[in-house]
Amino acid sequence: MGLSSRTPSTADTYKFIPEIYSAKIESAVKDELVAWGCINSSWQSELNKGDTLYIPKSNVVTATEVVVGTKGASLNPFNTSQATISIDQWYEAPVDIDYMTKKQTQAAMEAESIEIAKFAIMERIDTTVCTLFSSLGGYSTSAYGTDGQSLTDDLLLALLQTLNEANVPKNDRFAVLDPSAVIDLLKIDKFISANYTNIGSVKNGNLGNSVYGFNVRETNNLVAATTGAYAVLMQKRAIGGAAQIMNSWRKEFEELHQTRYQSEALWGVAEVNDAFGIPFFTRHA
Repeated sequence: MGLSSRTPSTADTYKFIPEIYSAKIESAVKDELVAWGCINSSWQSELNKGDTLYIPKSNVVTATEVVVGTKGASLNPFNTSQATISIDQWYEAPVDIDYMTKKQTQAAMEAESIEIAKFAIMERIDTTVCTLFSSLGGYSTSAYGTDGQSLTDDLLLALLQTLNEANVPKNDRFAVLDPSAVIDLLKIDKFISANYTNIGSVKNGNLGNSVYGFNVRETNNLVAATTGAYAVLMQKRAIGGAAQIMNSWRKEFEELHQTRYQSEALWGVAEVNDAFGIPFFTRHA
């Protein structure tokens, strides 16, 4: 039912009743960003100049039996091609607000602009990391299982066994899933029961540590397959990343009567250890 007329009727027409705008802004919907935190970016402090970062790698050697009176053949633990990270991703997210708008509004437009700009950059970074998942583990044209499959305990155990048999370090392991795989995971008792693990509600895309020792994270930035998407179970050293710029700044343009709020990043990511990660299909992209 509509409101009845005011008395006197001109009270609203001639602005005796003010129009009020809330100081709180209803923020835009944003997905969870988690992928950058799952990779190895420990070289970032070394990257001051240049557009390419070379990472030397060692290889495993085999001990030989001692033969008295014979000099053993020298082994070469440095007989593996280096990993190469090209710093070739440069993105910005600028927002301009004029002085009159800032002066006259009571909404927190500045803070919201900074937050949205930061998110735009981090979403782009996460996407470049997720793009590499499908090429890990030697699955250059596919991924483990069947496109559109449900995530099951047996599937996770098979992935876990593959990593263990490849001597992949058991620390700093991550399962990066999309929402459909997370829903499948929540149907497996051992992943949600307090008797087994401490996985709880999703906070910032991080579900927590699983009973199998890997951290479970959720994102909407996985690369889509035909039906599902390419998720991954990996150790942190599977993918390397380095950034030369990851900052936000503010600059006054008095002659234009406005302020620019900008987030900016210059970074690169690359596959470092192929066997340290296994991509697998999810149920729904």
